Amino acid sequence: MNKRGFIRTLEAVAAIIIVFLFIYYAGRNSQEDTRFVQGIRSLQESILDDVGKNDDFRECIVNSGIADFNQIVEGFKASNCINIKQDNCAKDVDCYIEGSLPLRYKERYAFTICSPSDLGSCSLPGSIGGSKEVYTSAVIISSSLKNEGKYGPRILRMWLY
Repeated sequence: MNKRGFIRTLEAVAAIIIVFLFIYYAGRNSQEDTRFVQGIRSLQESILDDVGKNDDFRECIVNSGIADFNQIVEGFKASNCINIKQDNCAKDVDCYIEGSLPLRYKERYAFTICSPSDLGSCSLPGSIGGSKEVYTSAVIISSSLKNEGKYGPRILRMWLY
């Protein structure tokens, strides 16, 4: 038996096994990341869809001043939402969003409203800081038909980090 040929064949088989193991593990990690991102996107879109379907929230977002709304939300701690109606609709929206989030994101989310005509105002909130991964989703909210013809669409953007 030729020992050199046997060793080279063994090396080739080992190399093929290593290549297949690398491909398997590299492909598996990217699928897990893709599922995680799709889960976050689905969560954000369902929350934003629910806010968009609520007439009271829509009226609040459309009729509030953008800077005033964002300032109230930024200064409000949603942990104060103990099943009581807040004195401001921006706080109600914040309480609803926090109540819809899983426990791990209760302290790691932000949202703002901005005008579709000024997309530069839809920037990352300062509360996010230096987070490595930030996931965002947005929806356009417009007034309902009950709003006497006033059309003032707003973009509601939500970040999870």
